[in-house]
Amino acid sequence: MEIFRDDSATANATGANSLFELHPGTDGHYGLDLTPDLARFDGRLFGGAGLAASVAALESVTGRGALWTTVQFVGTAQIGDRIDCHAEVLAEGYNTTQGRVTGTTGDGIIFLALGSTARQRDEAFGAAYGRMPAVSDPDASVAWKPDFPMAAGSLTLRGPFATAEFRQAECEDGSSKLWARIRSGTQTRATIAYLADFVPSAVLRAAGRNGGGVSLDNSIRFGVAPPEATDWILIDTEPYLADSGYVHGGARLWTAGGELVAVASQTAVAKLFD
Repeated sequence: MEIFRDDSATANATGANSLFELHPGTDGHYGLDLTPDLARFDGRLFGGAGLAASVAALESVTGRGALWTTVQFVGTAQIGDRIDCHAEVLAEGYNTTQGRVTGTTGDGIIFLALGSTARQRDEAFGAAYGRMPAVSDPDASVAWKPDFPMAAGSLTLRGPFATAEFRQAECEDGSSKLWARIRSGTQTRATIAYLADFVPSAVLRAAGRNGGGVSLDNSIRFGVAPPEATDWILIDTEPYLADSGYVHGGARLWTAGGELVAVASQTAVAKLFD
């Protein structure tokens, strides 16, 4: 297992996939326009978009690929807002750089992120644990969308339902996982972080309920950089706990070729659709 065999951090951050195009300013400031593609159905920031923007900003300011990033949401923004993502280098070593991103609008702080980026180290030891589930491949899987609490025809698709395609992968044990891909462009670490934000709905499905969640935090840890032509990603969710209206869970993210590219975790306020 090669670690960070691709060091295209700057390209990933500044628009290799235009979904997360950041507008560079000065002194580590990047502007992110909150478009419908980055919003929830209520027009507010989609949690996965905040995590993806933090990954992209850290990669850009350090010139290295993301190793891990965690973001805490303390406010929100609405469609039409420009979020100022201020990326700062806190410490820089030979192999890794530690950084912080503060996302703000005129109304104050929206999110705070911490993370590390790392230089390419093809010669270093690597291993991946866990096994990719035996699932139907994307071409043999059916299209998926959640059971929305209102008529589908009345919805304006936003966020990942406007920018990504999902298919339900059937497992040998009768359970299911999700295949996901971005409709325009190939996968980067930022797009993988964006697509990882399906943990709350998976926790609720495991409990026999239908719904989603409002993110309190999103975290992701990267291994192998996605190959340049990566298309479909398998979101292998793992519910942890649901209690008092909050959900906790994680996910492994695999390429169609069986490479483990990231692990994610999340805590959210549960929103039941029923």
